[in-house]
Amino acid sequence: MLQSLRVKNYALIRDLNLEMDKGLLIITGETGAGKSILLGALGLVLGERAESNVVEGHESKCVVEAEFLVSEYHLESFFENNELDYEPVCVIRREISVQGKSRAFINDTPVTLQQLRELGESLIDIHTQHETLSLKDKHYQVQLLDSFAGNQVSLHAYRTALSENRRLQKELIQLTEQEASWKAEYDFHSFQLKELQEANLKAGEEVELEAEQRRLAYAAEIAKAAFEGAEGIRNQEGSAHSILVAVSHLLKQQAAHEDRFSSLASRLNSLQIELDDIAAELEKIADNTQADDARLEQVEQRISMVYSLQKKHGCSGSEGLLQKQFELEDKIARVENLEEEKEKLMASVSLARNALEVASKELRNTREQAIPVLQGKLEELLAEVGMPHAQIDIQMEALEHPGEEGPDEIRIYFSSNPGMPMQAVNKVASGGELSRLMLCFKSILAVSKSLPTLIFDEIDTGISGEVAAKVGKRMKEMAKGLQVISITHLPQIAALGDVHFQVYKEIQDGTSQTYMKELNEEERVREVARMLSGDRMSESALANARELMAS
Repeated sequence: MLQSLRVKNYALIRDLNLEMDKGLLIITGETGAGKSILLGALGLVLGERAESNVVEGHESKCVVEAEFLVSEYHLESFFENNELDYEPVCVIRREISVQGKSRAFINDTPVTLQQLRELGESLIDIHTQHETLSLKDKHYQVQLLDSFAGNQVSLHAYRTALSENRRLQKELIQLTEQEASWKAEYDFHSFQLKELQEANLKAGEEVELEAEQRRLAYAAEIAKAAFEGAEGIRNQEGSAHSILVAVSHLLKQQAAHEDRFSSLASRLNSLQIELDDIAAELEKIADNTQADDARLEQVEQRISMVYSLQKKHGCSGSEGLLQKQFELEDKIARVENLEEEKEKLMASVSLARNALEVASKELRNTREQAIPVLQGKLEELLAEVGMPHAQIDIQMEALEHPGEEGPDEIRIYFSSNPGMPMQAVNKVASGGELSRLMLCFKSILAVSKSLPTLIFDEIDTGISGEVAAKVGKRMKEMAKGLQVISITHLPQIAALGDVHFQVYKEIQDGTSQTYMKELNEEERVREVARMLSGDRMSESALANARELMAS
């Protein structure tokens, strides 16, 4: 139940504080006074997106805060699932900065708009004139039936099964369409794969081949350079090796006279060993490097083949060719296993189809069981709001192709008077009839969904006089079990309120501002009288207002 609402700097509202209670709460005011602005502010704490201009003309941020008594509505799981502190009185706050940035809080913990919307759906149902017109929409009619039947679980199971069935059907169609093209390409892919397999490629092979090609192509020059290098180190007159030997011998002779010569001789000895090792390596290269035209031709042919395959398959390097080989193996294996894959997919399609049939049957059964109960309750309530002969017929007709809302099409047929044939609601019901029908729906759903608060924004459009009084009495009856807030322009309904608020507009500092106040008994009489007769207040209007309020 909504206990209080505080609004600061929202549109034409500068500062508003409202305390609310159970029962039937009436909100009235002249056209343009700002009743819709109040609903807009309340919508913010229920998770609606903020319009960019809500803080225009204000120097500080917009704040809307609402307190809800939630102790009787079993909402602990919501708070636990969202890691929020649970309190019997829940405080929801929304802040919009002057720059347009939005923040939301539940019990002082920051939350997302999605979390606000989820909680708001369990706290308040706001009914607008637009929603009354939506009663003509067949999709909305299905939603009303499912809401009454409590089909949330069954509908979710059905939609899950439908989605899975559609996904697998799509896969099967795609596989069937691809089957022909895959089979047509099978021979070509097999040829390509055989060619790559016969090439017996290795990763990085072309780098090694090019190095070998260079060695074979310049074998004579390499052998000559290695031989001359070894000779220059060891055997030629004045070679580096002979010089090091002579200097080392000299230093060793004089080491007895100069200690430092000993370490230097040792270092020269290390250089001799290194030169010997280099000379040995050069001799090995000279001995092992020989011209081999046959091998050179083989290497060049291999390099040419590798680069030819790279160009043919649009690959870079032998690694790319090996990846191409893997892809071809996968494509060929898939064609060879296509029948097995297709059989498995068809089996999955069959299972999904059966699951959809089971879910469809369960959803259909719950609707079939709910329809006569809902029809009876609607006709009973319609009699209370001035339509004693109204008849409701809710029909289900199987669809050729099941949709998101179920395997059947739901249509509500309506007759308001004896002897009139039943016709679809969207063709026969007048504005006043639709308003009363929607009121009856809301009355039933509020009980089945255990909603603490219902707000009706001029649901009384299209009715007047005695009918309006009966609609007001229905609201009064509903308000015995929950909080009903009615924004109305009809005095017959306003007179029945337990609490009456008036919305009005005043000009302050050259700007229009919207205010709202709770009326005392005499102020209520004058407001109902104004609704009866306009601005010209007469004694008869006041007397009529008192009579309405006393009835």
